[in-house]
Amino acid sequence: MRGGLGRTLLTAFLALTIVPFALIGWYIVAQNRTSLQQEATNKLQLIATLKAENLESWLQARALLFRSALEVTEDAGLAGVSSDFWPAVQRKMPELQGALWSHDAEQQVWGECTLPEPLATAPCESFTAAPEGRAGAPVAIAFPEAAEVLVLCFDPAVLRRNLQLDVALGQTGRVYLVQGDHVWLGDQTTAPATALPEGSCVALAGAAATSAWYANAAEVPVVGAYSPLAGADVGILVEQEQSEVLAPTELIETTVIGGLLSVVLLTTVISALVIRQITRPVIRLTESALEMAAGNLDQHVPVASRDEIGILTYVFNQMAGELKSLYEDLEAKVVARTELLQKANYQIQRRAIQLEASLEVSQAVTSIRDPQALLERVADRIRDCFSYVSVAVYLVEPGGAEAHLHTVSPMGVQWPEFVHAGDGTVIGRALRKGSSQLIHEPLAGEEPEWNRRITSYASTPLQMERRVLGVLAVRNVGYESLQEDDVKVLEHLANQVAIALENARAYERERLAAQQLEDNEAFKARFLANMSHELRGPLNSILGFSRLMLKGFDGPLTEEQTADLQRIHSNSQQLLDLINDILTISEIQAGLLDLRYQVVDLRELLLSVLPTASAMIRNHDVQLVHEISPQLAPIRGDPDRIRQVLLHLLSNAAKFTTQGEISIHAWSDDEMSYVSIRDTGVGIYPQDRERIFSGFEKAHVPAVNPADEGDVTEDASQPAGAGLGLALCKEFVELHGGQIWLDSEVGKGSTFTFSLPVAETKDARGREIHREF
Repeated sequence: MRGGLGRTLLTAFLALTIVPFALIGWYIVAQNRTSLQQEATNKLQLIATLKAENLESWLQARALLFRSALEVTEDAGLAGVSSDFWPAVQRKMPELQGALWSHDAEQQVWGECTLPEPLATAPCESFTAAPEGRAGAPVAIAFPEAAEVLVLCFDPAVLRRNLQLDVALGQTGRVYLVQGDHVWLGDQTTAPATALPEGSCVALAGAAATSAWYANAAEVPVVGAYSPLAGADVGILVEQEQSEVLAPTELIETTVIGGLLSVVLLTTVISALVIRQITRPVIRLTESALEMAAGNLDQHVPVASRDEIGILTYVFNQMAGELKSLYEDLEAKVVARTELLQKANYQIQRRAIQLEASLEVSQAVTSIRDPQALLERVADRIRDCFSYVSVAVYLVEPGGAEAHLHTVSPMGVQWPEFVHAGDGTVIGRALRKGSSQLIHEPLAGEEPEWNRRITSYASTPLQMERRVLGVLAVRNVGYESLQEDDVKVLEHLANQVAIALENARAYERERLAAQQLEDNEAFKARFLANMSHELRGPLNSILGFSRLMLKGFDGPLTEEQTADLQRIHSNSQQLLDLINDILTISEIQAGLLDLRYQVVDLRELLLSVLPTASAMIRNHDVQLVHEISPQLAPIRGDPDRIRQVLLHLLSNAAKFTTQGEISIHAWSDDEMSYVSIRDTGVGIYPQDRERIFSGFEKAHVPAVNPADEGDVTEDASQPAGAGLGLALCKEFVELHGGQIWLDSEVGKGSTFTFSLPVAETKDARGREIHREF
């Protein structure tokens, strides 16, 4: 059997014989093993459960017996416990070595055994092992009940005998009392506090009863069953070695393996005889097929029989003849297809190069904002990427009928300086028609026509929403002319260049406009500052002389003269305040305003402005009330500017409140101090509440007509101010690191509230706590 057919048939016969027998044998052994495992697991689980229940009942009976003996003298407390109480308990329960009883503040310990520290000070509510698992140490167990905790210390030998009593576990069975992942109490050969392996049933169970097959701490495969004690953190672990549990399965496995080997031997002998008769003619066909595979297609195999093998031989001879004919035809087709594939591969590579170059140009287009630099960079990248002789960019002159040469790459190549629409050139036609143009011209020379190079010109308009911005033109010299796909790539690039050019121009226009606005703003600030300084001199003179005349330094005045002078003095003072506000606004906008920061007693500052506020409402039916917290935290800021904020807000409240009240509230929290000024005036329209904090903005003053049951109209007679006070308040508050806001309802009044960060304070130990502004 030189081929693989014989081995395959032999393998098949053996597999058909061995696999079923092996599966049956495996099934018998597996079922037997599974049955034994389940029986052993159930047995161990039952023993663990019974042991846990018996141990729990035994422990509860001792605790009940101890409490019964203790309740006899409980009415008198611990003082009433007789001296022979403990000996009497030990006579009843000789296994008890010590006890602790705790109730409220009372606690008593009996016996000479040393209790674990956690139980001696604060008894726990679960079973607890002896300290550090020392051999022979008493086992302390807590029995909590309501406000009472009872801890009993048992002799470990008694507990060990109870665990091992009446256990039918063969020669390798063991019973342990475990806590967590350690053996608490076991047989004489197990050391206390022995760690359990990670795969044990205790580690898998947590607080539930379970069983598992694993290797114990001595690396011996065992079967384990675990059952926890109710309400405790310990449980019963029962283990038996797997070799003892699975011993009955070894005889069955030996019998099955012996029978399987006998069947294999008999099947091998019979299969070899049958296969030899089948494979001989197949081997001859295989040798002929190998010759054909090596290139020798002149093969013919004699037909020696009329069975299936003979029919296969006849068909093989026919196939050999047809294969020889097909092979000859295939060689001719492969030659033709190879030529087509080479051409297609050339076109794909050319297109990939074009797309890569287009991406590079696109990246250059989107990264430059200067129009001049943009067009120069685009022309250079197109020429380098596509290997053109020259690239030119024309921009349209005003009117759209003419374009001038803006950029050439490389420099020095001749292109027309100006091109007119419709002048016949490739650029002029693209400018007039608004579409791409392509022409070819044979290069003059002495070369034969088949070897003569071609000069190609292509142009495509730079369009933006049907508006022609310019023309992108290229010149190329080579044996192949530019094609339509080259023009499409140029059109794609031209669209990107047009968008980038328009964006660059728009950016330049926006930059110039922004510069113009900045210059205008600076001029306005300088004008306001200069004019304010120029006006302050004459106004101070008017105020000074009017004050002198009112005091009678220039002689007596009539009542009308006095009234006129008072009006002049009052209006001049208002105008001076307005000029000062304009100067302050100008300094803030220019960043020249300096604040004198210091720790400010905000409560004292608020109290100091109350007389001024009272003077503001002297001629009105308005009551001024205040509620200032005695624990108002100090702030760090400029007291003059904060006073200016308060006076502005109080002046506004007095100006728009003709009756009712104006109230001042101040309070603090851990971070901020707050001041709120509320009035019962006319209120502010919702659309004006954000706008009034801007400079030179005036709110529309509403008026409430009581006869129309609260109908609101606009009152043109109310004073509206210059629109700078609230803007200054907002600037001063924000410069101090605070915020200002408004709550208002038309016809019911307004409430202005602002916050300021509290100053540095000290904690209870006198250490400074810093706050940043």
